[in-house]
Amino acid sequence: MFIEVNKIPPDGLAVDRALSPQNLTLDGAPVAQKVGLAGRLERSRGDIVFRGKVEAVVTLICSRCASPAPVPLSGEFRLVFRAGPLTKPSDEGEIDEEDLALTPFDGCRIDLNEIAREQIYLLVPLKPLCQESCRGLCPRCGSNRNLEPCGCTEDLQRADPLTLKMPL
Repeated sequence: MFIEVNKIPPDGLAVDRALSPQNLTLDGAPVAQKVGLAGRLERSRGDIVFRGKVEAVVTLICSRCASPAPVPLSGEFRLVFRAGPLTKPSDEGEIDEEDLALTPFDGCRIDLNEIAREQIYLLVPLKPLCQESCRGLCPRCGSNRNLEPCGCTEDLQRADPLTLKMPL
């Protein structure tokens, strides 16, 4: 879904859209179940500033038990779109924080799907969990301890946690 820049009025344009989740993939597989993008586009000295919020429910693999789990994501962001290629900073100067927020675009339209995709990728946790109290996989037998207890629990309490070898 695109927003035509020439159709943004001087007082700005409010955006509140449910987006197609089929365009959001991780490792080639679709992961989003629903995606919403809301915010406001405003003109500022030739740039377009977008302050918004993205919300999504994505399916990720739990880092403890390796089960797929729906994970809700939500975050606010601010992007500054500038038409044309961005100029490179000089070797002597430092990069301003404002320069880090710049996003180049073709000067005609802004892709809302691309904004949502980028912001969701930034919100994905490094170690997703199916639930905060996930008990994970047994390091000895590999069973999912959320689904069933295993007979290894008592032995593991006496095991050396660094090597998972039983004491002599």
